[in-house]
Amino acid sequence: ESYSFWTSIHPEYWSKHNVCEWLQFCCDQYKLDANCISFSHFNINGLQLCNMTQEEFLDAAGICGEYLYFILQSIRMHGISFFTDAEETKPSLKDFPAREKACMRAGSINGQECHSHGRTNLQNSHLWEFVRDLLLSPEENGGILEWEDRGQGIFRVVKSEALAKMWGQRKKNDRMTYEKLSRALRYYYKTGILERVDRRLVYKFGKNAHGWQESKI
Repeated sequence: ESYSFWTSIHPEYWSKHNVCEWLQFCCDQYKLDANCISFSHFNINGLQLCNMTQEEFLDAAGICGEYLYFILQSIRMHGISFFTDAEETKPSLKDFPAREKACMRAGSINGQECHSHGRTNLQNSHLWEFVRDLLLSPEENGGILEWEDRGQGIFRVVKSEALAKMWGQRKKNDRMTYEKLSRALRYYYKTGILERVDRRLVYKFGKNAHGWQESKI
């Protein structure tokens, strides 16, 4: 009942309060980390929300921004019928069409395919893929990252601010900091892309990461 009212309105006509309700709903339903989201950036109405680019979503919500942007575009394109089906069940990942469901899974997102219907089409390498590719390309790495145990997928960030600057350049975001970047990296713990290592600036590829193993490159 708490979300029935705003789901009956097209996103472009949402009030600021509706936008806030939608954000909270997305956090609860899709298990997004609210700590990643700068809610002050979303103190806007629905029309302003719909005019935000994917870059602005990323800037305002880190890795969660990709999910929020995609969910919003799905609502705009396909309507909100999956919020108000006859069974009156809360929407979940299963309610998205198969192609979009695959996009929502962090381990198998293909940026070109997922965002081809959006207003912007970025050169979309996800952060973990960007980190992986840097580790596999010493000539581009410049000592920013290094393997600690290649066989186990454990690596270390050597130059944190340089990594943040390089990622910011990729995403055309000159306000990127390592604090924001590391927060996004930690989000991957939830998806199995990365695993926690109890050492500062050290990370490990998880079961849902691919392409980093020497035998599988």
